[in-house]
Amino acid sequence: MKSLNYLSVFVFAFLLAVPAFAGDKGYVGEEGTEIEVTRVSSPAPEYPRRAIRLGVEGSVRLEFDVDTDGSVLDPYVVESSPAGVFDRAAIKAVRKFLYQPPTYNGTSVKVNNVQIDLTFKLAN
Repeated sequence: MKSLNYLSVFVFAFLLAVPAFAGDKGYVGEEGTEIEVTRVSSPAPEYPRRAIRLGVEGSVRLEFDVDTDGSVLDPYVVESSPAGVFDRAAIKAVRKFLYQPPTYNGTSVKVNNVQIDLTFKLAN
């Protein structure tokens, strides 16, 4: 029964935290032109066990770069609520995200300052 609860929390957190194939925005070039990057793989974050036990929900805003091959570079927390509870799980999940390799004017580019929000919500 306990493993079923964890599974339902995991699936529910996945559905809320990571919109499938989202179009996230970032910036390229010195002029800071905004472009959209397309997420092709976004593994669900793992809900921290302590947060499950305490019934805590929250959100994390992350910022990172997307490399020319679509991998995530240097993710960090911009803000989180409650502070510090979901940060590690969010960063760990985002490091595994994969984007369609970004291009701008037909050239492969690195996209800077992509921000996303992950929401952690318990199933009822």
